[in-house]
Amino acid sequence: MQAIILAGGLSRRLGGVPKAGLLLDGQTLLARTVDAAADFLAAEPATSIGDGRRPAPIVVVGPVDRIAEWLATAKSGAATVAVQEDPPFAGPAAGIAAGLSALTEDAGDAGYVLVLACDMPHAGAIVELLAPKLASCAPGEGVMAVADGRKQPLAAIYPLAELHNAVGAARAAHRLENASVFSLIANVNIKECAVPSGLAADIDTWADARAQGMGAGPADAEGQQLENHDEALQAWTKKLLEAFEIADIDVDVDAVLNLAGVAAHSIVRPAAPLTTFVAGLAAGLAAGTGQASEATAMAAALGLARKLAAAEAHVEPAAAVPPVAPDAQTPAGN
Repeated sequence: MQAIILAGGLSRRLGGVPKAGLLLDGQTLLARTVDAAADFLAAEPATSIGDGRRPAPIVVVGPVDRIAEWLATAKSGAATVAVQEDPPFAGPAAGIAAGLSALTEDAGDAGYVLVLACDMPHAGAIVELLAPKLASCAPGEGVMAVADGRKQPLAAIYPLAELHNAVGAARAAHRLENASVFSLIANVNIKECAVPSGLAADIDTWADARAQGMGAGPADAEGQQLENHDEALQAWTKKLLEAFEIADIDVDVDAVLNLAGVAAHSIVRPAAPLTTFVAGLAAGLAAGTGQASEATAMAAALGLARKLAAAEAHVEPAAAVPPVAPDAQTPAGN
């Protein structure tokens, strides 16, 4: 058993503040995740490497020059290997590929690999639920956390040989950069492991961070961004609305960002702005032609786009689409 921790995102919805460095209970999110992986691996037999034996490795994928800083608060003292995906910030599928290369150079394709995103504050509790489920898996089968019907591909244990084959096929087809993890693992046999929804909560926005009671790291520019990010988004939205002379319309910023996140995770990352643009266009056409009010048209467009994006990953949306008027279910007559 080995582990890959992904910490290489751009955190656009956090204003560029790295998720890995956010603090919760005196630890960075990356340190908490590495500790969770280390505790899990400590219960597994040591991996035979060359003439000696050492604990199974943990590979952290992200900006190599900052990983040591983010791991300063780790309690386990686990040895880690730091690598970065190529090209940098090319998405989680590319991150898994980079981490996998660092593992298989030493250990071959035997066994399993625990894959975790660094932005799940309760990763340790999730791993505790995944571990016993793995015992009932067939050879070549992995296990993935599922919360409220929503699959969590970055909270999973994969069979190493099968994951290596999937990465090789994606690399040969030039489908790693900015690809979704769901597309990468489409042919890997996975058993689902239901987990409480609260355990699978991740950090995509400052609202998510505050809901988990966390702040930025040292009191520097990142900390300042934590205080000002939400206000900056609201101010920018207001400026846009005024520029387009629609200042009387209320925009649900969180709903738009949520849609962008689902599209990025389920399809490819560039799908996020494209999906939100098309949803906004559909809402505007529906409202402009009198099919529905602005608020109803916007809710219908965002809901439909989110449902479609989630279906691309064969995942049901985590929350029900808000009820809307029957004539607004398909904005702009689509």
